[in-house]
Amino acid sequence: MQDVTRERIAGLVLARPGRLLGMEPFMADVVQGIEEVFVGRRVSLLIEFAADIADEIAIWQRWVANDHVDGIVMVDLRAQDARLAELERLGVPAVLLGGPELQVPITNVLVDNAEGARAAVRALADLGHRDIARVSGPRDMLHCQARDDAFMETCAERDVQGRVIEGDYSEDAGREATRQLLTGSQVPTAVVYDNDLMAIGGLAAAKDLGVRIPEQLSVIAWDDTAVARLAHPPLSVVTVDVHGLGAIVGEAILAVMHGGDVTTYQVPKPTIRLDRSTAEPGT
Repeated sequence: MQDVTRERIAGLVLARPGRLLGMEPFMADVVQGIEEVFVGRRVSLLIEFAADIADEIAIWQRWVANDHVDGIVMVDLRAQDARLAELERLGVPAVLLGGPELQVPITNVLVDNAEGARAAVRALADLGHRDIARVSGPRDMLHCQARDDAFMETCAERDVQGRVIEGDYSEDAGREATRQLLTGSQVPTAVVYDNDLMAIGGLAAAKDLGVRIPEQLSVIAWDDTAVARLAHPPLSVVTVDVHGLGAIVGEAILAVMHGGDVTTYQVPKPTIRLDRSTAEPGT
């Protein structure tokens, strides 16, 4: 029988490009939610950073070989992701954050990314926008694919011109994508960004080009973080209770480390909170 009173450690590796050396605000809020669940329960969270998936797997292998962790939190599921098979091989309890909904051999905290993209398009279309762009995260991440597909499908349903530019979640990527959009032959009246940092980059690019927000360009970011609320103007967002999401992940990893069955946790659907970065086009 496991000794459930001893201190346990859950491991989280963040594979991020060089321009995102630390935790972006979304992940910082998730981590805070996890750690609040762990307080007083003799559980700690170990975080390491990796350059790519291969490095992440190598860190997992080192952790398990040295008995450093009792469970692993996995994020950013990719297409044909080698990490799922590696988790099975390692035999360590694990939780996947973010879905999408599919048969996976580990506990899954499911976020409805498609609904967030649909809600963003509907909100902008209701304001009168007929040309909307989306700046996505890396397209090999399945949650980005789900958002992209739902975005384009909803644009078609609402008779809106839609397009997607791929970014990497960094402020620089948001700035460059926005510069491309605003200097091209067909300029959108609204842009939906896959996170708050890329939206901040977009605001900076618009300012550099003399494009007024929201009079000439409406902006929606993903995730209701302090960065989004403190931006100028404050950003409209696809809002998820990110702190609450982290708390669910914390409870899920505790359950599997204590021998719980593989489970899918559903979290509330994303909604839209409109703020001063969106308006009717041409106002």
